Parts: sequence; structure tokens; C-alpha cells
Amino acid sequence: MKEDYEKLLERAIEQIPKAVFESSRFQIPEADVSTVGNRTILRNFKTIATTFNREPEHLMKYLLRELGAAGDIQGAQAVFQGKFSAAAVQDRINRYAEEFVLCKECGKPDTRLEKRERVHVLRCEACGARNPVRGV
Repeated sequence: MKEDYEKLLERAIEQIPKAVFESSRFQIPEADVSTVGNRTILRNFKTIATTFNREPEHLMKYLLRELGAAGDIQGAQAVFQGKFSAAAVQDRINRYAEEFVLCKECGKPDTRLEKRERVHVLRCEACGARNPVRGV
């Protein structure tokens, strides 16, 4: 009887998708940056905002402040006044994810930004944690 159980268990484990065993299902998108004249264009801006499950305006406001530049959203891309390297833009995107997307307790990206009175709160839907975050 024990052998039958072990065979069934092995068969069940083989049928589980491999993605279940991966420790990280969330990938921060790689920034697709190009420089045209004195402007830097982030071509996959909307994709990044969608991946983070954040409003594009919030992400744009953060990037403009961190890069110290002017800019705007044009369609699915973001245009910044000034020349910035792809590494500089990617670094700011990674910092945004750490501060405004990933839960401080469990590290999962299943979070929402809420505004309670005058305080912005990062609420995790996976573990229920609530952490205050700075306003952008």
C-alpha cells in the first residue's frame, strides 16, 4: 500500500507545472532606452507601468523627479529632456519597484497604493501588510 502511495505522489509531482517551483515570478522589465538629439526616449514605458500595476502618471512623476528632468508621456513611451544612459533609467525603475511596488514584508509585487488622509500607504494583498511610503 505504501508503494502505491509513493508512485501516485511521484506522478502528481511530475504533473505540477515547473513555474510553481520558481521562487521569483515577478521580473522588472528591462528599460528600452534610446537617445535622439537632446532627448531620451523610454519606449516600453506603458509596459513597465502595466507590469508594476501602477498608474503611468505616478511612475512618470517619480522618474521626472529622480532624473531631475522635464518630460511627458507620448503614447506608449516616455520622453525626457536631456541625455540619460539606459543604466541610469533602469536604476531609477528598479528603485521605484523597491519603494512603490514590492512589499516590504514578503517581497511580493501584489500591492496597491492607497491614500489615507495625507499619507500614502503600500498595502500588500498577499500578506496584508501596510507600510507608509513617501509621496511623489
